Amino acid sequence: MIPDQWYAVLESKEVPAAKPRAFRRLGQDLVFWRDGAGNLSVMPDRCPHRSAQLSLGKVVNGNIECPFHGFQFNTAGHIQLIPANGRNGNKPAAFQCHSFPVREAQGFVWIWNGAPRATYPDLPWFDNLTGLVNAGSFSARWQTHYTRAIEGMLDVSHLPFVHRNTIGRGNATLVNGPYTTIEDNRIRVWYDNQPDAGLPAIKPTEMPPPHRPPLLYFNFPNVWQIGLGAKLRIVNIMAPVDDENTVIYSLTFQGFVRLPGLRKLMDAWFNLFNRYVLNEDYAVARSQRPKKSDLHIGELFIPADRPIALYLQHRRRLIEQVPANAEASE
Repeated sequence: MIPDQWYAVLESKEVPAAKPRAFRRLGQDLVFWRDGAGNLSVMPDRCPHRSAQLSLGKVVNGNIECPFHGFQFNTAGHIQLIPANGRNGNKPAAFQCHSFPVREAQGFVWIWNGAPRATYPDLPWFDNLTGLVNAGSFSARWQTHYTRAIEGMLDVSHLPFVHRNTIGRGNATLVNGPYTTIEDNRIRVWYDNQPDAGLPAIKPTEMPPPHRPPLLYFNFPNVWQIGLGAKLRIVNIMAPVDDENTVIYSLTFQGFVRLPGLRKLMDAWFNLFNRYVLNEDYAVARSQRPKKSDLHIGELFIPADRPIALYLQHRRRLIEQVPANAEASE
């Protein structure tokens, strides 16, 4: 995982009140729980005493209680009670649990993958969804690393092959560009695919600056969007589970159907169609080896792969810019 980033990892509704939930995210077994006021906490799913799963415990007086010996920890991970020592007995600081910096926004739980700091950057959301309504969401579990899922979302040349019967109809196999920018941990892609009429594709470096909004958006570390018009957009979040698994959360935002009854029907159709398209991608993505993508793993690039190459290059830069004494996983 890229350090010092906000990762969207769960939908908020997956963490009910007063009931700890276990999820594997960012390559770690984690417990997600809420105190009596609904405040969310995320900690490793392991009691520092005898390594029992905290997620098998319960919430007591706003603390999470270990099911093994009743140790209690608050949302910051501080030890609040060791029953065997007595309610006023010794509570050694060595029993501190790590508590991830966490935010809830846009219906998701965001975890800070890095050391705590006084101030944090903004969440990597999009500012072009104002005025649109969430037309529903669904999730899908992929048996591959989240980098492969992201690559697929940035791949503009696979459309007429993987999606020949859906969003890739028209046999537009020739890819002009794509014109791609990267700035402030954000990738923007303009692509112009067309049927092959015998002329060579225009190289990305020869594409003139576009005068229209981009079609693909990606915000590091794991949030993607496709614009299907000013009033229809799909957002996919690639939540890392571990090196071999990813959960993709797919959300549709629309602004042209407002009547409740009709909107409900349209929402259901959007989700069915998006799930079908995502399954088309997964049929290929799960076959890729190695499951985790990176630079210099023996794969070759063509000009149409420019968004993917920029993604992998910038991801590598973000990982390597961490101070040498800091721990970082990929």
